[in-house]
Amino acid sequence: MPVRSPRWPFTPAAIENSPDEWGGVYVLWRGETVLYIGSAPDRGRSIKEDLLAHLRGERGPCTREATHYGWELHQNPKQRELELLREYADRHRSYPRCNEAR
Repeated sequence: MPVRSPRWPFTPAAIENSPDEWGGVYVLWRGETVLYIGSAPDRGRSIKEDLLAHLRGERGPCTREATHYGWELHQNPKQRELELLREYADRHRSYPRCNEAR
């Protein structure tokens, strides 16, 4: 099942409205293509911090290409991230491009 979230523009202003808490997953898209599936699993990083790091290129150049993002809070973010990655791989026979690049 895809992430349960609307798609937001991948801009600093939109990201400012993202959760400033840990415990969730997020997806980065370029147009209709999923580029990356990630999680903010621990108390050291929030979803907002992770998204801003991607936007600034701190997680590599691949995810800077994103045009939209979505997020979902979850009690077990790493498990949910793996579910989303498996679901994507089953459908596309590979992981999202930026997940493979890491």
